[in-house]
Amino acid sequence: MHLRKLNYFEHAKEPNSWSLQGLILDNINLIVGKNATGKTNTIIRIAWLGNMLAGTMPQLLSSGNYDVEFSDDSDIYRYKLSLSLQKVEYEELVINDEVKLKRESNGKGEIYSSQFNTNMNFQIQLNHLAATSKRDSIQHPFLEKLAKWAEGLRMYAFSKLGREANPRNVNSAINLYTNGEREFGQSFKESIMGSMKEIGYELTALGTTALGLNSMLYVNEKNSDANILQNQMSQGMVRALSLVIQITYNAFKDLPTTILIDDIGEGLDFDRSSSIIKLISRVADTGKCQLIMSTNDRYVMNNIPLKHWQVIQRTGGECKTYNYHNSEEIFEKFAYTGLNNFDFLAMDFINSGIDE
Repeated sequence: MHLRKLNYFEHAKEPNSWSLQGLILDNINLIVGKNATGKTNTIIRIAWLGNMLAGTMPQLLSSGNYDVEFSDDSDIYRYKLSLSLQKVEYEELVINDEVKLKRESNGKGEIYSSQFNTNMNFQIQLNHLAATSKRDSIQHPFLEKLAKWAEGLRMYAFSKLGREANPRNVNSAINLYTNGEREFGQSFKESIMGSMKEIGYELTALGTTALGLNSMLYVNEKNSDANILQNQMSQGMVRALSLVIQITYNAFKDLPTTILIDDIGEGLDFDRSSSIIKLISRVADTGKCQLIMSTNDRYVMNNIPLKHWQVIQRTGGECKTYNYHNSEEIFEKFAYTGLNNFDFLAMDFINSGIDE
C-alpha cells in the first residue's frame, strides 16, 4: 500500500494555522521549495500519521486534520481524521466508495464486519483512533493494510543518520545490521558492501565490535589497514552506510516500506549524492518501496527527474504543492528550455513561466 494523496490543515483560523494542499505522490517523490516553505513540515506530518496509525505515538495531536488517499493494487482507501485537543473529532475510512468505518466526536461509530457482512456499532475512548482500536484481522481485515503501511513507514533526518539509537530510526543501524547478519548471513553483508561500492565507498570489511558496554559498526576501506569505527566515520560515510543498511534489511525481509528522508544528500559530494539517489530510486522502482524525500541540494535536484518533483510554495500558513499531476503543462514547457532541473526552482518557473 502506498500513500497517493495528502491534504492537511491544523489550527484553522488561528495565528499559527498551517495547511498543505495538492500533494499527489508516486513511488519516487522529491519535495523541493525555497527555505521555510514547508518541506520538513510535510515530511513530519506524514510521519505523524504513520505513528498514530501504528499505535506508537504516545498521544494524539492537539490539532490536525488529514484527508489522505492510499492505493493497494486496485483498491483505493480514503482516510479522514480530524483531531482537536488530543481527541478525535471525526474519523472515516472509505474503500472503493464504500464506507467501512465512521466515528464521531463522542467516540460512537459504525464499522463493517467482514465476518457477518454487516455494520456493527461501537464506542471507544475519545483519544483513541478507531483504526487502531478496532484492528481485528477476522472482523475487520481491511484495517490490517492501514496498519501494515504505518508499521512499515520510516522517517530519517539525513543529517543525523548513524549518530543516534532509536528502534524506529535508521540511526539504530547497528541493531538492523546485527539482525540482518544473523537472519541472512554473509549474503546480507555482501549486499551492503556492494551498495556502498556503488556509492563510492569500496569496503574490504564490515562488521560490529564491542566498545565498552555498547556495540558499534566498523568498516575497512580498500588500501587501508585500519578499521574505522562508526563514531570515526565521515558524515557522508556514516549517513550512506546507515541508509544502505536500512534499505538492504527491508529488501531481504521483503517488507513494503515508505521511506521519508529529510534533506537527502546533505554532507555528500556530487558523485556520491548522485549515486545514492540512483540506488534508492532503483529500489523504489521495484514497487515495494515508496520514497518521499525533501532537499535543498542542487546535486539532488539535478539527479531526480522533474516528473518526481513536488514543488511547495507558501503564502502565510497556506502551502500549495505543484507536480506533474496537477501542473503538467508548466513542467512540460520547462523541458524545452534545456536548463538544469535546479533552475526550475531557482527561476520560480511555476510563477514566471516560459516568457520570463
